[in-house]
Amino acid sequence: MNPATGEVMAAVPKATVGDVDRCVEASRKALQGAEWKKMDPAQRGRVLNKMAAVTYEKAKELAVVESSNNGKTFREALSEIRYGAWTLEYFAGLTDKIEGTTIPVPGSRLNYTLRQPLGVTAHIVPWNFPLQLALRSIAPALAAGCTVIAKPASWTPLSLLAWGKAIDEGNTGLPSGVLQILTGSGSLAGNALAGHSGVDGVVLTGGVPTGQAVMAKASEQLTPVTLELGGKGANIVFPDADLRYAAKAICFGIFMNAGQMCWAGSRLLVHEDVHDELVEAVCAEVGKWKVGPGMEEGVRIGSLVHERHRAEVLEKLEAGLKQGGSLKLGGSAVEGDGAFMEAT
Repeated sequence: MNPATGEVMAAVPKATVGDVDRCVEASRKALQGAEWKKMDPAQRGRVLNKMAAVTYEKAKELAVVESSNNGKTFREALSEIRYGAWTLEYFAGLTDKIEGTTIPVPGSRLNYTLRQPLGVTAHIVPWNFPLQLALRSIAPALAAGCTVIAKPASWTPLSLLAWGKAIDEGNTGLPSGVLQILTGSGSLAGNALAGHSGVDGVVLTGGVPTGQAVMAKASEQLTPVTLELGGKGANIVFPDADLRYAAKAICFGIFMNAGQMCWAGSRLLVHEDVHDELVEAVCAEVGKWKVGPGMEEGVRIGSLVHERHRAEVLEKLEAGLKQGGSLKLGGSAVEGDGAFMEAT
């Protein structure tokens, strides 16, 4: 769905447990076929570089899909796609630099480390940076010789699917079955992947409750899990700060991607001597941040990702006001189509 208009963009498969089983089986077959994991590391790097080149080439097309499906501005989406391509390039350069060590020991024994691919890896991707955060974990897994199953968020599957299609058609040299994209709900497909006996590692970027659920499911198989969860970013402003510059930085830190970031600057710790002046400067700066459809020229704050997410934002705002907070600016849903929220 396009959250800026409420229009349905596409229908995607909703994976069942059986689909997950077949996907894992195909991934294990690709791993055991050894074409990828035993490929010369330098050649594996060349494949990743070709994948990066395809991503750069298709960046504008992918950014249109990302903006339309996620609600973010086209400029933000394009930056995200290009960063994802750079991530592929970066890990392409590391494929032939995976080294072990040799330790001197007495006698005729030999003591050394041998690094091998972990195996089949499952990547559960969030909705706020659907392609960038997918590539952040996909790239190192591929560089190490692992096979990959990526599950995009239910709200934002389209950019990862479009990227996968571009890679499939891009003549990159990636063997069949090494990279798969599985669409479905987190509660069904995500849980089935996390707890699957054929998965050797799970990567999740998401909220704390989701991380807890995935870790609990993976623990049934003693599968290693890598989690990147939510956070809170604080801005600290002292009396000697340039308040106009601080106001611009504060707005960028909280309103980029419509504030939907784990590192968003959602806390302001301000010295009392400059509190009122800073609040005034921030309110003035907020007025320059136009809210609207992400593909529209001059827009700096796009739609929130989903109507349900906007409802959650409004609930939290109401809770803050009940706990003694005060509202200086905004605070309402924007009337009309789409999941827009006033800069608040």
